[in-house]
Amino acid sequence: MVNYPNFSSHNYEVVRELGRNREGGRISYLAKDLNSEQQVVIKQFRFLQTDSSWQGFKAYDREIQVLQDLEHPRIPRYVDSFETVDGFCMVQEYKNAPTLAEKPTSEPEIIKSIAISVLEILVYLQNRGMPVFHRDIKPENILIDEYNNAYLIDFGLARLGDREVAISSVAAGTPGFMAPEELFNRPLTASSDLYSLGATLICLLTKTNSVDVGKLIDASYRFDFKHSGSHLNPRWLDWLQKMVEPNVKDRYGNANEALEALKPIDVMETEKTPVGRSTNLPLLKSLIVGGLVLTAGTTGLVLNYSSNAPTNERSFDLPIVTTTAVSANLTLEQQWFDRIKPRCNSVEVATAIRSSPPPNTNEGQAYAAGCYALAGKIDRADRLIQQLPKNSRSYAAAIVFGIGHPVADAGDDESASEIMRLVLKYQPDNFMALYHAGMSDYILNDMPSAKQNLQKFLEIYKNEDSWRQNAIEVLGYIEKGVKVELPSQQH
Repeated sequence: MVNYPNFSSHNYEVVRELGRNREGGRISYLAKDLNSEQQVVIKQFRFLQTDSSWQGFKAYDREIQVLQDLEHPRIPRYVDSFETVDGFCMVQEYKNAPTLAEKPTSEPEIIKSIAISVLEILVYLQNRGMPVFHRDIKPENILIDEYNNAYLIDFGLARLGDREVAISSVAAGTPGFMAPEELFNRPLTASSDLYSLGATLICLLTKTNSVDVGKLIDASYRFDFKHSGSHLNPRWLDWLQKMVEPNVKDRYGNANEALEALKPIDVMETEKTPVGRSTNLPLLKSLIVGGLVLTAGTTGLVLNYSSNAPTNERSFDLPIVTTTAVSANLTLEQQWFDRIKPRCNSVEVATAIRSSPPPNTNEGQAYAAGCYALAGKIDRADRLIQQLPKNSRSYAAAIVFGIGHPVADAGDDESASEIMRLVLKYQPDNFMALYHAGMSDYILNDMPSAKQNLQKFLEIYKNEDSWRQNAIEVLGYIEKGVKVELPSQQH
């Protein structure tokens, strides 16, 4: 019989061991929260174990500092931490998905999907007021669910800082995946994590295990892999090569730049890359919204994307995913919303929620708020968010945004404006909420509000793309007192 640690005094019960870190004092367990019945991951650091180290504890401390400030559905959330007799524990959200090391894939289309999914997370991390640099992206630290959505884990080496991070005294990534600038103790930049992601993707493409990544690197520290991709589009191989250029100046400058370059590329040589795409509003395979990515397994919606679709946000097809199709991948709260969403309208919503209440959790209440917001009951949605603990309200607003964003895409500006105002009350720096609120307010002739929201969007969102250009153009119209009819893809 296995004797697992007893964490019942902290309201957790260990189910099984998940793994041990290379530093012997660190063990991860799958556990159950005795209050909510939700599964969680408990990472335990044991001071009294002979091969444990202070460096290992510092990694946990750093991870907690970083995770406490992150709200992204594909970064497992920090839940709790507590001391034990012989050490310290951190509790984190559990994602039921294997790592790329456990379940690798060499299918080029899937690898591209994984690349987009991870880049979307990096865009969120890099566009924060205080950017986050992960510093240890590799197959072992990326979870992939059955829909090829990526989850980034293990922030024990992460850094908070400005666009260029100060030099560290010790290189601390994984050899082969570590950017050369860190290996040679030079400043990190937004492209340092891109190198690690590129190395990960090349390992997948060439069916190379993480421990053998060095075999792909030549004497000049360049990846040699193109010989194994004769059936692939040269543009796809060139994109991968640029991700892992040894000189930081030769790589993409940041995650958004790499993402925008990748999206129009067809990976197979036999496929033709579409031409004549619109430049209005870059299309994301999963919608990045200041901390939320809307995908299957998040709100019960799937974003279907055709590579030949025009590049604008209204190209998404948004069918309801039936609970039977994805229930294994959804939380109880998400399953509840999946069932009730057809009744999230002004006539049925109150009766529907009374007869079928959401799970009695903070997340359940957030989904109920989203349902009320979708039905146009903004005051009721706001009251539900107000009832949550203060540290949960921003996450609830992110859920409401994910649920309400298709309203903006559909051109219902009156409803979209109200939903975005609610989101911004709790997430004032949600740049996509600011964008959509500003565009909708302009259409509705609320020029002061449109100006305020779009100006703040431009203060936060610095990428030189069509989102930013659209906002600048509309602000120009406002300054001139001109009202024009915007193309649908602009708002």
